[in-house]
Amino acid sequence: MKLQITLPLGSKQSVKNLVFTILSHEYPLKLIQLTNFIRKRYGKAVTFQAVRKAVLELVNEDVLIKQNNEFSINKEWVKESKKVIDSLYEIIYEQKTLPKKVDSIGNEVSVFTFSSLNEMMKFWEDLINDWLGNFKKGDYNINCWEGAHMWEGLLHSDAEKNMMEKLKGKGIKSYVLCTSNSILDKILLKFYKQIGITGLISKSTSHFDKSYYVGTYGDLIVQTQYSEQLVKELDTFFKKNKKLEDLNLKELSDIVNKKLEIKLSVIRNLSMAKQINQSILSQIE
Repeated sequence: MKLQITLPLGSKQSVKNLVFTILSHEYPLKLIQLTNFIRKRYGKAVTFQAVRKAVLELVNEDVLIKQNNEFSINKEWVKESKKVIDSLYEIIYEQKTLPKKVDSIGNEVSVFTFSSLNEMMKFWEDLINDWLGNFKKGDYNINCWEGAHMWEGLLHSDAEKNMMEKLKGKGIKSYVLCTSNSILDKILLKFYKQIGITGLISKSTSHFDKSYYVGTYGDLIVQTQYSEQLVKELDTFFKKNKKLEDLNLKELSDIVNKKLEIKLSVIRNLSMAKQINQSILSQIE
C-alpha cells in the first residue's frame, strides 16, 4: 500500500501536530484562523509563515485538503490510515499459521485466530471487500454461503445490504443455505431475499452442520467452525426469539462479542470453491 502514515508529527507541540489536533475538532479553517488558534489556545508564539509551511506540507502528504482557502482533514487519508493500522494490528497481534498443504487441493491454507466471533466476522467482511476490489469482468462470479444462523443480518443489516449492492453491481450471483429453521431464521432469510440473495432453509440436525459456516467468493473459500458453547448459545437465542419486536439485540451482541478463541480458515482454490458451490446450489435450485 502506497500510503505513508504521517502521525505522530514530531513532538506534541510541533506546529504540524497542533494543526492536525485543531482540525480534528474544528473545520474547515483558514490559515489565519489556525494561526490564531495556536497562539491563543496553546499559547505558542508561532508565525503565520510557520503555520502556512506546516499546513502545505500536510496537504502535500494528503493528510489535509484545501477548499476555498480553507483546510480540513482528508477523510480518504483517515480511511486509508485505518486500513494500514488494521493490517498492522492483524500482523502483530493475530496468530497466522500455515498448515501443511492439503494434497487433494494443492493450495496453502491460512488459519487466523480471533478472540471473539464478531472480531472474526469483521475480518471475514474485509476479505469479501478485498475480493470485490480485485474482481474483474469475466472472473468467476458465484458467491455461496452455508451456515446455521444468519445472525449478521440482525447486528449488521446495513453492512449486509451495502455488501449485497456491491455484489449485484459487479454482476455476482449470491446464494445462501441456512441449516436451521427457527422462526427467526425464516425472518432473516426473507430479509436476505429482499436484498437480492437466492436462499433456502434446509434443516439439519447434524452437529457438524450446526457448527460449520462456509462462504465462497470466486476462488476464495472462507470457513470456520463454532465451538459447542457458541452453537448452544446461538441456538437458544434463535429459538426463544420469535418476534422482531421482542428481540433482545444486546443479548446477541454479548454472545458474538464474548471473549473466546475462534479460528478462520482461508483457502484459495477455484476447483474446491466450485465443488462447494455445486453442493449448496444442488439443494437450493
